Amino acid sequence: MNDILKPELIWIESRCYRVNDPIVDVSLHQEHDLYENDMPYQDLQENDDDTDYEVQMIDSDRYCTTFHVSKHYLGNIIGKKGAIKMRIQRDTKTDIQIPRMGENKDVVIYGPSVSSVKAARRKINMIVISARIRQRYTHFISLPMNNAEIVKNFEKFKELVLQDCQGTGLDDSLFTKASKLHITVGVMCLMDTEERLLASKYLAEVKEQFMPMIQSHLPLKLRLKGLSYMNDDPKEMHVLYGCVQEDNAPKGVLQDMIDAIAQFFFKKGLMANEFGRDNVKIHVTLLNSSYREKTIENDRPTKQKRESFDGSEILEKFIDYDFGVMEVNHIHLSQINTLAPGGFYQSTCVISL
Repeated sequence: MNDILKPELIWIESRCYRVNDPIVDVSLHQEHDLYENDMPYQDLQENDDDTDYEVQMIDSDRYCTTFHVSKHYLGNIIGKKGAIKMRIQRDTKTDIQIPRMGENKDVVIYGPSVSSVKAARRKINMIVISARIRQRYTHFISLPMNNAEIVKNFEKFKELVLQDCQGTGLDDSLFTKASKLHITVGVMCLMDTEERLLASKYLAEVKEQFMPMIQSHLPLKLRLKGLSYMNDDPKEMHVLYGCVQEDNAPKGVLQDMIDAIAQFFFKKGLMANEFGRDNVKIHVTLLNSSYREKTIENDRPTKQKRESFDGSEILEKFIDYDFGVMEVNHIHLSQINTLAPGGFYQSTCVISL
């Protein structure tokens, strides 16, 4: 019922679309859900300027646009026996040229008007975005929270918990590595170099557009203090996290900044709104049941049901634990599961505040 009352939304350029059935995946053998919900190209005016991509005039009655699409999504655009591509061409009166396998070329759309070319590109973008959000994430935007003070206090916290707390399911492997402590702004899937460059470009644009809101509070200092958890029962925890608060700025400055960044990438079609929240949940993960060491059999980790842990005693003894203050000077576009020599996630792009 919740999916019906609050369906998944996708932003493409400055338009918002509803996903009728977020469970159905995009594949080569079926038409795309969102295709049915898009605005017919006839409804767009010749002077429609809601998109920032370039449409060139070739001659008096012929226009075109050229853009990159990762090879991973070309099959979704083509469809079984070319059905989806042909339908877009028919509905928008355009000619779409898609690179063949092995060709390192862009997608090109030719049409009789600016509006027809824009409509075809919007439909293609919609298919790509919907396919993207169903893939495994490769990158995330992060604020590191791992200076010497916080790392030292986290290691002390870990030592005290393992020494003083006897909760069921607690063990050393549940703790995140101190060097990886961070705030996650949002996650995304970037499939090739061009997409990574585009995300880096957007991160630079974020600085220009949204950093003025915190300019008067720089350098921004954040305090990692207090504990909370993700589910309802502290005896059946999966994630225990540290709370973050502004140390030298009014409450809400950090939330506004992070929400602005996440919304910017969401509207650009690169970032997923994972849980449908209006605001990013600001937290630093300290323990996570998904980190639990797996049993090895025949030199391979065995598949195991995710086991919760009892964190009630941790909360009782350390609910207000103060990990310290960090001056946040950078925002990272980080690679999931890839670490740099210093122990933090390898960065694709870093911008300074």
